[in-house]
Amino acid sequence: MCALMFMALGLALFSVQTWNQELFLQLNHGFTVIPPDGRAFFTVLGDGSIAACLALAVFIRNPRALAYIFLAALLAGILVQVPKFLFDAARPPAVLDLQTFSIVGKGIKAHSFPSGHSASAVLAATVVSLFCRRLWLSLIVLSVGFAAALSRIAVGVHWPADVLVGSALGLFVGVLIVRLIGYERVNVPRWGQALLVMGLAAVSINGFLHDTSYEQFVGVTAIRWVSSGLVAGVGLYWLAILLWPLAEWLTQKLFKESAGKSLTRVFKFGMVGGSGFVVDMSLYALFHSVFGLNLLIARSVAYWLTSSWNWYLNRIFTFKDADNGRKRDQWAKYLIMCLISFVPSMGTFYGLTHYFAFFMEHSQLALIAGVVAGALFNYVVAGFLIFKVYGQDNEESTEQ
Repeated sequence: MCALMFMALGLALFSVQTWNQELFLQLNHGFTVIPPDGRAFFTVLGDGSIAACLALAVFIRNPRALAYIFLAALLAGILVQVPKFLFDAARPPAVLDLQTFSIVGKGIKAHSFPSGHSASAVLAATVVSLFCRRLWLSLIVLSVGFAAALSRIAVGVHWPADVLVGSALGLFVGVLIVRLIGYERVNVPRWGQALLVMGLAAVSINGFLHDTSYEQFVGVTAIRWVSSGLVAGVGLYWLAILLWPLAEWLTQKLFKESAGKSLTRVFKFGMVGGSGFVVDMSLYALFHSVFGLNLLIARSVAYWLTSSWNWYLNRIFTFKDADNGRKRDQWAKYLIMCLISFVPSMGTFYGLTHYFAFFMEHSQLALIAGVVAGALFNYVVAGFLIFKVYGQDNEESTEQ
């Protein structure tokens, strides 16, 4: 019913442009109470790549719901893009005097009706809200979706008619897909898991590389990276399910323990590394900004203290079941390992950014690859040579 009301009102405004323009100016002026960074942030939430990532990340363990997002996005995309190019309506920057309203970001001029951002934002919010078990949570999710839709007027690139019709399409498609397919969980065959992983990988990579045109505003790049990272995590989760038999075999051969135990240990190692990042940045700020130490000295002291922090936490948390030897020797080996890990980390980054055109253009992905390479190096060295939780069975059997 709401979708029909939005559609009817949107079409009425579209047919009477004077009303459409007057309402746009009133709303646009009213939204100027929100800082440009805030308006840009909300409008980016309606970007197709961001909205899809945020919605997909919610359904990490529900493949049926993940399929809803893909199907709904495809259907909504068709319903939005066809009239966009059929009508080719002019946007506010192409019709009104630029001095009469506020624009945030690029002043896009063509393909106005309907609003794709509004459709994707409301679509994602609708699907997520229908799976929420609390009414108040559903209302919050829907409010964020409609706020993202209205932000298209706030940034000055869409008419009220565009937003209403786009929102109607997103609401209609979201409800239709969920109601038709249902809520039941399903067992996904291996070929389905493979397709799911490939789809999630494509969405995540697109999110990392996609330029929203609002990157100059505070928080936009962060939400883009966070949303893409969340989908990457969902993709890795399903990749782990797909490859679990192989992972079980490999961990038994290499580490002499179950894949579940190894995965838990890797997760703990990552938690320690994340805490080390916070400690590193905090100590650096303390020594350089508060105590006034030289930049290089502050960085070096913070680095070595953080390495010691990571060693101790890994000793008592990640590898607590290890037959730990003398603390001083173990600590010294750990510090040497941290120093050497600079080579695979920076080597990976340097190689990718100097020999591959793709990574030259997208250096942030090369940076991620470098961090992963360094972390894997540290984990393997720590497990085999420092804490020695791996490879002990072989040594014991040789001695006997």
